[in-house]
Amino acid sequence: MPSRPRIPGILALTLAASFSGAQTQEVSPWRRALDRYEHRLDDLLDDLTWSETQHKSLVGIFVPAVPTPDAAAALPDAWIPLTGAPPQRLVLLVHGLDEPGDIWCDLAPELMRSGFSVARFEYPNDQRVHTSAEELLEHLRSARAAGVDEISIVAHSMGGLVTLDALTRDDGYAGAPGAPGLPRVRRVIAVGTPWEGSPLARLRAAAEIREQVQRWLMSKSWDVRPILDYRRDGMGEAGADLEPGSPLLTELHQRPWPEGLPLTIIAGQIAAAQEIDLAWVRDSKLLRQLLDDDQIDALSKDLAEAASILGDGAVPIDSALARRSPDTSIFGVNHRALIRRSPIDFVTGSEAGGPPGIPVILERLGADRDSAGAP
Repeated sequence: MPSRPRIPGILALTLAASFSGAQTQEVSPWRRALDRYEHRLDDLLDDLTWSETQHKSLVGIFVPAVPTPDAAAALPDAWIPLTGAPPQRLVLLVHGLDEPGDIWCDLAPELMRSGFSVARFEYPNDQRVHTSAEELLEHLRSARAAGVDEISIVAHSMGGLVTLDALTRDDGYAGAPGAPGLPRVRRVIAVGTPWEGSPLARLRAAAEIREQVQRWLMSKSWDVRPILDYRRDGMGEAGADLEPGSPLLTELHQRPWPEGLPLTIIAGQIAAAQEIDLAWVRDSKLLRQLLDDDQIDALSKDLAEAASILGDGAVPIDSALARRSPDTSIFGVNHRALIRRSPIDFVTGSEAGGPPGIPVILERLGADRDSAGAP
């Protein structure tokens, strides 16, 4: 087994820049701070075998390498592009902001066990929502040309906004469930989507750290280079899009949901009486070395303020329910625990029997399949 590389330098720089800018409204201030230390990152890269062909952000529609539940449980870099003769019907999974790649590792295998063909749309998750929607439409057109007639979309978090943009823009579905050159959309299932944004958007630099570090921890090679993917997945624009009242959210709010397209909403709401322990912020030896007292106080205040109004630990319940639907399910778990076991989040939540959103997803998609009279 390879030895784990030493990376205290890059993590310290990333954490320091992130937390020092957490209370501002600027787009990704930590990136500018990291640029000032680019020579230190270069020193790190000098000790690695670097290849610009590796660790590129995945973009496109991908399917399991083999049509088995075990293959569907793999991380995205083990999936392969949708090519050849794809199935006529697909369940398309669309992830959200700062997603480290494992959000579908519980749901995708269950979909395959239930007889569904599954695919995932991968995109640079830190870029503008509009850009991601454009890329989604581009790859859906390619899928339609290859033979995919119908899709059902399961979107987590910001993935719901990317989906909404693609469904309602003039150069896409133009507000209809289907459009020429695109697969018909049978249903959209939005899991924890912040239709009106989230106050945690201003703290999204910390989420970026979580994404890249978790990608590193999940890698089999312990290769440090994926941590530097922050330079490839956008420049913080998506975080600005998710700020409550942003131009993006204002525009999307004015677009009606496509007529006749079923929308299922799955949301989380942690009990209001549940205490959220933020003592770790002040007790952290690492943060004590990186931040002064004022910065630690500001970080604690921001986290406490956000947590006090958050429904699932990332999205306020009012935001998750802002796009109204008669088919709505609310569970007392956190943002990722809706569809993923053992989530990494500063607010925890769990429910006996596994992620509660998965049975709802399977039931809705199964009912659609039965009503269509097709396997």
